[in-house]
Amino acid sequence: MKKGVVSLCCLILFSAVVSTNCFAKEGIDKKNKTISIAGYDACTGKYGDYGLDDKKGQEIAIEEVNAGGGIQAGPLKGYQLKLTFFDDRGDPKESANVAKKIASSDFLVALGPTMSSCALAATPIFNRYGIADIITYSNANTITEQGFNNIIRLTHTTGGIANHMAENCKNRFGAQTVSIISENQDYGQQLRSYFKTKADAMGLKVLTDDVITPGQDVDFSSVLLRAKQQNPDVLVLFVTYNEGGMLAKQVRKMGWNVTTYGPDGMIAPKFFELADNLDEIYITSLASLDMNRPEAQHLVNTYKSKYDILPPLSAIYGYDAVKVAVKIIENGGVDRKSFIEKLKSVKVAGVGSPLYQFDESGEGLAPPFITNPAQWYKDQQN
Repeated sequence: MKKGVVSLCCLILFSAVVSTNCFAKEGIDKKNKTISIAGYDACTGKYGDYGLDDKKGQEIAIEEVNAGGGIQAGPLKGYQLKLTFFDDRGDPKESANVAKKIASSDFLVALGPTMSSCALAATPIFNRYGIADIITYSNANTITEQGFNNIIRLTHTTGGIANHMAENCKNRFGAQTVSIISENQDYGQQLRSYFKTKADAMGLKVLTDDVITPGQDVDFSSVLLRAKQQNPDVLVLFVTYNEGGMLAKQVRKMGWNVTTYGPDGMIAPKFFELADNLDEIYITSLASLDMNRPEAQHLVNTYKSKYDILPPLSAIYGYDAVKVAVKIIENGGVDRKSFIEKLKSVKVAGVGSPLYQFDESGEGLAPPFITNPAQWYKDQQN
């Protein structure tokens, strides 16, 4: 009886292992010579513009690679890319569900997302299943601090940009005091935390510090009035494009001409539309966003012909994520295991960075930051 029970348990265990391995494939179709890649981001909901642009950038890169003959080197030379894009709605719970679906399905690598909270929900699942995730536009330091070997990040960190913004407030704008308004998401709260630490070390005084809820708060008169009454030298916004645009508009509507300063999460067509008056608004971004560089020309020309604007940042990083994935495949990343092994040694020129390369944590060695008037960024997109 015991022998029969043991045999039955072994059979069940063997079946479970076999079915799991068969279910989670490698994304390589040798018969049709295709490589399946999964993109994921918020295509609907309050952050939908980010994900739709990310998706467009990835699609343009896939079209370019396939039109050029597919993979150009390595064992999979000549293979074409196939993209399936998943909408996580900017919701961490849904992002975890999407990650499970991608990881247990027939994909070589995942590309995305924009929202840090979604990346923090998805990356542990990808790590557990042994599938690489090329983080497109999520900034939270805690993503790479998890210590996973299967992720790299294309963009900069919240700590890097927050420290730069604090230094700019003091040295560029000559500020002695600031007021902060941040969103209660990982992105906004990490920026806020790093900024306040740096500001304290520099003797930059924070007069007011308010937190808003994205997608819920639309009337910001109370937090703006509280800040205005303290008369800060700079109003610092740690928010994304939607709330950033509404806040900027309401600042001017109340007749307050304070210098307003935010991160590159505000760089999107929707921000410029909502803000309207861009006077005395400044934004920090990476220095490499030069749309005249040769590496940018295909993306710029194709995006503009399709959508009549220059590619936003999320589209740029989506496009570059595909190019990074292609280089890893050409370097010998031909299944999930070898792809992860080649992940952090890749070097490839991109649009968002003159040269993508990564440290042991998966952090990109980002180019320096620049700070320009918001009008400059708007002009770049026209």
